[in-house]
Amino acid sequence: MLLSFQIRYFLGLIPKAQKIDSLWAELFKMRDELFAIEASPELARYKELKLLVQSKDFQTKKGEINNLSLKNSDEYHLLNELATLEGLKPIKNYFKFIQSSDFEKFNVLSKSSNLARYYELEKIVQSADFIHRKKETEGLRYKGSHEHLKRQEFNTLNKSVRLKNYRNTLESDEYHLFLKLDATEKGKSVNLQEEDKKVKIYRHFLRSKAYQNLLIVEKHDLPGKLEQLKNETSSPHFLEQEAFLINRNRYTTTSDYPLFNELETLSKSSDIRFYLKCINTSIFANYKEIVNSAALARLQELRLAVKDQEFLQRVEFLKNKKRFELTPEFKLERELDELERSNLIITYHRLRKRSELSFFDQWEIVLDENFSGHQLSTTIWEPENYWGSKIAGFSFSQATELQAFNGLNNIEIKNQILSIVTKAEKSKGKVWDPAFGLIPKEFEYSSGILNTGNSFKFKEGVIEAKVKFRAEAAITSAFSLTGSRPFPQIDVFRSGHKRVGLGIIEHPANGGIKKLVQVKGLNFNNFHIFRLEIFGNMLIWKINNHEVHHELLSQNSEELFLNFVGTIHKPLNAQSLPHHFEIDWVRCMQKKTAKP
Repeated sequence: MLLSFQIRYFLGLIPKAQKIDSLWAELFKMRDELFAIEASPELARYKELKLLVQSKDFQTKKGEINNLSLKNSDEYHLLNELATLEGLKPIKNYFKFIQSSDFEKFNVLSKSSNLARYYELEKIVQSADFIHRKKETEGLRYKGSHEHLKRQEFNTLNKSVRLKNYRNTLESDEYHLFLKLDATEKGKSVNLQEEDKKVKIYRHFLRSKAYQNLLIVEKHDLPGKLEQLKNETSSPHFLEQEAFLINRNRYTTTSDYPLFNELETLSKSSDIRFYLKCINTSIFANYKEIVNSAALARLQELRLAVKDQEFLQRVEFLKNKKRFELTPEFKLERELDELERSNLIITYHRLRKRSELSFFDQWEIVLDENFSGHQLSTTIWEPENYWGSKIAGFSFSQATELQAFNGLNNIEIKNQILSIVTKAEKSKGKVWDPAFGLIPKEFEYSSGILNTGNSFKFKEGVIEAKVKFRAEAAITSAFSLTGSRPFPQIDVFRSGHKRVGLGIIEHPANGGIKKLVQVKGLNFNNFHIFRLEIFGNMLIWKINNHEVHHELLSQNSEELFLNFVGTIHKPLNAQSLPHHFEIDWVRCMQKKTAKP
């Protein structure tokens, strides 16, 4: 198998990667063309017409059209139905009314603002709230009201003899003397003598009725109450409410009265009286019964139908012996025939016969990375050693490797091609030494590594990549698949000196098991498509779509993720660097599951 491939490759019988890309692009072009046609309104119309024209109903209808006659047709029955409706008395009276001057006047009034206002006012005035307010306003009385009682209370207190005497006392000389001596008595600043005339007057005032009256008035704060009543009964609101209650025509002053009066005025107008009289007549009752009736609707429908040009043409159609050629059905047949002969439908039938397109029915593309952006998509690719990142939190190199992994610094994307660039430059990193573990180290070289361990995994299907690299002893360019453990590791390819290795690494290289088949004779100046097919425990390696190796896993494959890496194992001259491990695209496909 391997020898056969190498011979065919040497003889130029293996297609180049560019040719495979062209065929792949052509396949997608055909698919897109087919999809475009399948999404086109022309194809939808073609399928619709074909299904319709070939249907039993269509063919039956075609026969029925050819067998039509004017006698006993629907048109004949419509004319008879129209004549019957026009002879009905309620229908005649309806048209008599709507053609009268009264109806014309009625129609104008029914749209008038005065009538609308009349009904609006009637609804308001006849409402329970409006009637209640009117009765309540007209039933009000001033006598016994709050305002009346307050007015009486004010007048009584204002005319009170006690208050009159109180005021006189306040103006008297005795009271003024009392106030002066009372302050002295309370202060005890002067020893008053009984025989003092003023003191006698003071003592006499304390025993007087005027003083007792003063004490009572002040105790009950009668002046304050009078002042309060005065303020209350002289307030604008009180005076307004008092005047409202005193006025026997108080309803005319309410906000409701203008509405009530406006309704009374409108109800006496000749137009409103005419309208109200009209709606109570028998001819109007007949009008109301007919205007929205099914009979009138049918009559109007029939009148329109029999005057319609289509109706008249239908009568002529029924008389024509070649009537089918005048039908929409005949046009559909013609349209179907024209579509059948169109380039679009011819192309559709041609593409439907292409067996290559069955690929899209059987396969699903689950990863299609073309590196079309200017930067690496870190949602798919992690520029780290997966196991190093997972175990130690950072990438590290193996003891046999001379490069440090430098993240995105060694990843380039130009012209939609990703390169893992191996450079001659001092780089700090760490190396795994089985005896001592992770050890810091300063490297003379740097390179890059990519994995999809956190973003993309697959179990069965096809994984392939279009790549180019120099195959030499010191630098390794590799594409491998790894599962839940670092090993076994499936190498889709691993470059060596003028060759690539394909196969399985069961354990690490030092003392472990390698199952790598070496492929020689490839032109490493060209791109190649390396492909691995995984189905159960069967693995098949292909280069440019031709099988070169197959092998069985010890057990069915688990979920695998992708690893691309560039490493150095021997010192190099700076002139041979930088080295570019170019990746044009990476693609993964899986078989579609059969729908239940």
